[in-house]
Amino acid sequence: MFLSFLRHSLPDDILDGYVDIHSHILPAVDDGFPNKEKSLSALRYFQGKGVKAIVLTPHFMNEYPDNTRENISQRFDKLLSDIKDEITVKLYIGGEYMLDSGFERHNNDGFLAIGQSKSVLCETSYMMSDPMAGQMLYNAALNGFTPVIAHPERYVYADSKDYEQWKSFDYKLQLNILSFSGAYGQMAADKALELLDNDMYDYIGTDIHSLDHFVHYIKHIRLKSKQIDKVRRLIENNKSLVEK
Repeated sequence: MFLSFLRHSLPDDILDGYVDIHSHILPAVDDGFPNKEKSLSALRYFQGKGVKAIVLTPHFMNEYPDNTRENISQRFDKLLSDIKDEITVKLYIGGEYMLDSGFERHNNDGFLAIGQSKSVLCETSYMMSDPMAGQMLYNAALNGFTPVIAHPERYVYADSKDYEQWKSFDYKLQLNILSFSGAYGQMAADKALELLDNDMYDYIGTDIHSLDHFVHYIKHIRLKSKQIDKVRRLIENNKSLVEK
């Protein structure tokens, strides 16, 4: 009985075979990695941890008007060319799409989906969502995509009704692994544990913006054994998005 209350660090092999579906490693395109050298450091780190594949998901939002499908694809091809002799981790290009006034344009142009799937990573503002966010998600679904709501635990406005509504439309929820550590505050940590315990998540991502930040906070994660088992199941689910 007592053992069920014990919390543990993540196992050393937790990233072995992992497929990351949310990262900001593509250099110099958003608030993630600023240059190729730092991106390479992160890729070497994950390679050393046994990570199998990483989907690079730069921000597509009004704040970054140059982040078009064409421009991001070109930058991804350049990165692949630069690292081809050094990195064996399989890389895919995707995007994290803000539900803002530019979302419909990206929907019309065609989203950069996650890996081999028709799933598209979506996010809202942390404090409040756009009044048209629900319609935007619905339009993406009508266009044949499955919205994956990024880090729902981080949205201050969101509550159980929001999560249940998203799930009722068969949208998916993606957990940020660092949320457990308090990296985004106690509210996000508490919500992440509640959503995990209630089996609301479908996928898990690093949402890495900085290697130092990631390495620091992942060491602070403490979970019960059953919660670690659930994290492993989410890790297994990720593979379906890049494997046919």
